[in-house]
Amino acid sequence: MVLQASHYEILGLEAKCDISEVKRAYREKLLSSHPDKNQDRKQSPQIGDGVSIEKIKQAYRVLSEPEKRKRYDLLLAESYKKHGFHNTGEGLDSFSLDDFDYSTDSEDFSMDCPRCQAKKGFELTEDMLEQNAIESPNGGYLIVVQCSACSLWLQVTYDVVED
Repeated sequence: MVLQASHYEILGLEAKCDISEVKRAYREKLLSSHPDKNQDRKQSPQIGDGVSIEKIKQAYRVLSEPEKRKRYDLLLAESYKKHGFHNTGEGLDSFSLDDFDYSTDSEDFSMDCPRCQAKKGFELTEDMLEQNAIESPNGGYLIVVQCSACSLWLQVTYDVVED
């Protein structure tokens, strides 16, 4: 699965950028891809990373208009969630242990992978939680685990309840 570059990535911007940064990045990208300004690119309407001039223009049209940008940001966030990206700002997707299913038979927690949809892609035992717990700065604990079928890593937060 390959995700398309976002408008922010096309222009080389952070999502929190302001309109002046959007305009500056747009001008720089267009100049760097202009055949008269860059002899290496005379034969191709694509810039270095394979981004077309039309994609640069489309990114600018969306990011330079507040309403279009707001709608785009919502769609982008939804798209990332569908692909398993619930970013915490730390580079990891974050879930609560409450999001996992608990099996009383095997006494473990499991969850299907939000990215590759592997059944029980994430399985946690009580021993794993006890032995690998990291105290969370927000209280409780966390553990970092990888899907058994793909490269997705999750940060799982939980609290310890004494019996």
